[in-house]
Amino acid sequence: MRKYFNSLWILGLGTLVVFPLLAWPIFYFTGQNWGDVLACSSESIWSIFNFLSAGIIFGLLMIWMTELSYFEQSLAKYKNLLTQFELNRGHVIFLSICAGVGEEIFFRGAIQPLIGIIPTAVIFVAIHGYFSLKDMKVNIFAAALTAFIILLGWAAQELSLWHAIAGHFAYDLVLLAYYRKTA
Repeated sequence: MRKYFNSLWILGLGTLVVFPLLAWPIFYFTGQNWGDVLACSSESIWSIFNFLSAGIIFGLLMIWMTELSYFEQSLAKYKNLLTQFELNRGHVIFLSICAGVGEEIFFRGAIQPLIGIIPTAVIFVAIHGYFSLKDMKVNIFAAALTAFIILLGWAAQELSLWHAIAGHFAYDLVLLAYYRKTA
């Protein structure tokens, strides 16, 4: 139990700290500043709740997909990865916040303005290990996840990075909470 707590704490903090640190030189060399990246207009602040909702809905959709017998064998390794940790409620919330903030600052805040929404989304999903050269069923799941990440990319570009953070947080929260219960 203690081993999992320590590794989850380090994983979360690492995500929250390392990704923004990786974004920092990109911001510097592209002339972006943290204030602009993290800005949110007062007109769009209330629509952040829409992206919390989108993250919840998409998280539920992904859970539904993973529970379909069609995907059972193909997605088993992903389900096992999520259920191997002894997650408690605190872990679920902490990891969801860390991933939402850290990864979105790097991918949507730093990388996306350089290469665009779709390439960033594909890289994001690929880095998380959801594409396969051997299993087309995994690629169907990856394509669905990529569609959601494209939505987050659009939100970051057109509304604010906080919209993408909210959607990412809610998605992770739903998935981690579900797999915490099934472990």
